[in-house]
Amino acid sequence: MVGPIFAWRKNGSGDMELQLPENKVPNHPDNEQLAKRCSDDDFSPLDSGRRCTDVLFLLLIICSWVAMTGLGLASMGVIKSEYIKHGDPNRLVNGLDYHGNVCGVTNFVTPGGEDVINLPMAYPMPSGFFVCVESCPSTNNFDKFICEYEIQHDIDATLSAAADIGGSGVVESNNASKSIYLFYTGQKQCMPLIESTSFLGYCIPNLPLNDVLLSTNGTSNQSDVGSSPLTQEKDDAISNNATIINGTTAYNNASISVSVTAEKKATSRSDVFDMVMADVHTVRYVIFTFGCGVAVTLGIFFLIIIQLPGLLSLLVWSMIIAVDVGLVAAGYYTKGVSATWEASGRPGNEALALYYGSYALYGLAGVWCLVMLFLRKRILLAIACVKEASRAISAMPLMTVFPAAQVLSLFAFTVVWGIYMAYLASSGEIKASCMCPIFDQGFAGVVDAKVTPAPTPADTAMASNSLGSDSCGEGCFVYKELTYSTNTKYAGLYMIFVWFWTSQFIVAVGQLVVAVSVSKWYFSRDRSRVGNSTFVKSIFLVSRYHLGTAAFGALVIAIIKTIRAVLSYIQKRAAKSKIRLAVILLKVLQCLIWCLEKCLKFINKQAYIQTAIFSYSFCKAARTGFFLILRNALRISAVSIVSQVVLFIGKVFITVVSTVSGYYYLQIHFGDQLNSLMAPTLLIAICSYAVSEMFDEVFGMAISTILQCFVTDEEIFEPNKRYSPSSLSGTLDATQQKYDNKKNSSIGIDQ
Repeated sequence: MVGPIFAWRKNGSGDMELQLPENKVPNHPDNEQLAKRCSDDDFSPLDSGRRCTDVLFLLLIICSWVAMTGLGLASMGVIKSEYIKHGDPNRLVNGLDYHGNVCGVTNFVTPGGEDVINLPMAYPMPSGFFVCVESCPSTNNFDKFICEYEIQHDIDATLSAAADIGGSGVVESNNASKSIYLFYTGQKQCMPLIESTSFLGYCIPNLPLNDVLLSTNGTSNQSDVGSSPLTQEKDDAISNNATIINGTTAYNNASISVSVTAEKKATSRSDVFDMVMADVHTVRYVIFTFGCGVAVTLGIFFLIIIQLPGLLSLLVWSMIIAVDVGLVAAGYYTKGVSATWEASGRPGNEALALYYGSYALYGLAGVWCLVMLFLRKRILLAIACVKEASRAISAMPLMTVFPAAQVLSLFAFTVVWGIYMAYLASSGEIKASCMCPIFDQGFAGVVDAKVTPAPTPADTAMASNSLGSDSCGEGCFVYKELTYSTNTKYAGLYMIFVWFWTSQFIVAVGQLVVAVSVSKWYFSRDRSRVGNSTFVKSIFLVSRYHLGTAAFGALVIAIIKTIRAVLSYIQKRAAKSKIRLAVILLKVLQCLIWCLEKCLKFINKQAYIQTAIFSYSFCKAARTGFFLILRNALRISAVSIVSQVVLFIGKVFITVVSTVSGYYYLQIHFGDQLNSLMAPTLLIAICSYAVSEMFDEVFGMAISTILQCFVTDEEIFEPNKRYSPSSLSGTLDATQQKYDNKKNSSIGIDQ
């Protein structure tokens, strides 16, 4: 029988951990490297043995950016490619007319001789279809109209014939043209000029369409004005009477005035937006000051106040007790409701279910209490870790604003990536389709929508097709779909993968910088010399040595995220096909992969800390971090509970104080200048919450780093040579004697 080569023992805090043989002390042989580097009192003991890690993956991510740029330039037409077609983002945003032509893109000549490629804006008809126009109307003009191409051509021909027969003066005096336009407006094929706002290639009328929809009396049986071009127009010019539905304006003897009520409706809607934007512009500096500056200051202040003796312990234990009291109170209330329902003779088993539910809540309260008692020593260690993390960040306050640089980096990358993606997404073939909502109980609500291909879809050359309002039917509208080749689909998937990889890479770099900074603070004999310069130096160290490790860890998460994106696409396709079993299985698989992603992110975080301390490559760091978690599972659980409590309190503190103080400042100094305090206050709340999220990311990483540094310190050094601060070493002193008495009582595992 060979002697034991592994042993389970209790460490200084009472946790069970896997120990190597006695001749392999320190516990983890890799810790000898740190012990040698930390044998002196040098300020930067972690810098001397650093080396470049995972360089291959840094080269791979750089190559991925080069490939992404190549795809983007090919889709932009800068690089000619047989596999990637030249795209045009206007094809994505510009409107689609009733023929299926893309305004400003399709080379289609209307019957009137205008080319749609020169008409970039889409103007709505009362039918819900659109007509391409050169620009959106800037004012209301109910004497001029925009019509469907064929109708406009017929009207022009009719008026020309009328002028030839009776002279232009007769046509103008009898307002024959207005009469015709009003008739076709009643047929939903023309629309007067309504002041409109340009948005993504569409003209959005500032006046509701029901307020300008015209109805012509006495012409409902007329199917084609152009069939009797002169006689009918002269009769209509005298007898026609058109009214604006839901408005107060009447057209009599060819005169139109704008409905005052309708203008007020339009003005009221646009005025609200204008007033909000005016308020935001007036106090933009106040919003930035309180939403960002004050929020960051409050975050640093929070780090300082939780260092006060007893305050953090009071907050943590109060929250733990509050959870237990809440469970007991919920059980008591549930049992009381159960008794009331039973006394009132409530039918069913609801009263009995509540009765058993109350005891379940009592049981949960008891379990919570026992777990907290069992973890009390680890909670004390966790509280000490949180305090030391707050001290580390307080020594390097520049660390709290570093996430802003990450956000800016991601934004800059996303802008470039978004341009490439827009060109790639617009390189598909356009297909026009009809969507016809199916209503239940009139227009009470849409219960379904029937989508059918257009009778004659636009071809790849984007030429005209004969899709018209009659083809789609009343109440339907035309929309465009883009179909892509296999090469384009794979290119799009690759672009999504690169975005996932890069975004996770930026996050990983931030975590590594925080881990290096905090570990340098921890393993320093003279912490008064640690400051913002240490943090700046940590950025340099990560940039020089460990970008490859960040790229490796980000690659793992990016692959998982890409798989989830593909599954989501397949799930949507299965849902459209109404294959319920496949949808359920895909949802379960999505849930499992989501859990896997969370676990890998946690392991990555521990690996980055190991890299920060030991300069390990990613695989070795992940393995070391994983076994460190196993050896200190209870400690990490306690730290997770305490850190979540502290981070939640910090998030609420930063957001609420920033928002409330900003509100009162606005009320005192700008109360008479603003239309409303709601929008500026809401923006302050959003900005301060975003700052609190970034603060929590840094603080949470610092807490995890302090814990790993403490465990490493405990495993490597003798008590009199440790780097642990007094608050952390105090948690060991109480259990050190007990550990010394029982360190020989290990349970051996025979080989």
